[in-house]
Amino acid sequence: MIKKGRMKISIGVLCCLFVLNVIPIVHANTDHFTNSVAIIIGKCNTVTTPAYWLFGCKLMYNKEVTIQANGGPEEKITALILPSKIGFYFGHNNIGIQLEGAKGFFFWGEKSLFFQNVPPRIFAFCKASDILVTYE
Repeated sequence: MIKKGRMKISIGVLCCLFVLNVIPIVHANTDHFTNSVAIIIGKCNTVTTPAYWLFGCKLMYNKEVTIQANGGPEEKITALILPSKIGFYFGHNNIGIQLEGAKGFFFWGEKSLFFQNVPPRIFAFCKASDILVTYE
């Protein structure tokens, strides 16, 4: 009886492994930049940071910021990252930009009283110690 149970479990595991190998996997590309300046413009619904927004604007010093466009309607981000390695991402609608140690100016329309758009506009001009850009 125990042998039959182990045999069924083994066959089930083998079937699962076979099915997992057949399913196509979407691979995301990730680029890494160090000590770079970033200019980010676009529209996105998700911006996370530990600091408080003041009328949609924020001056940051040594913070972590994540800007993400999840492929929603009209969400697009264009980013230029300089200097040592140049990265230019034009009109991506499924992109995530993580800035670590960011110092600079940020504007996000979600927290603004005057510039209400759907999706909210984002503008960032900053220098960061590490920048991770993940896109499809």
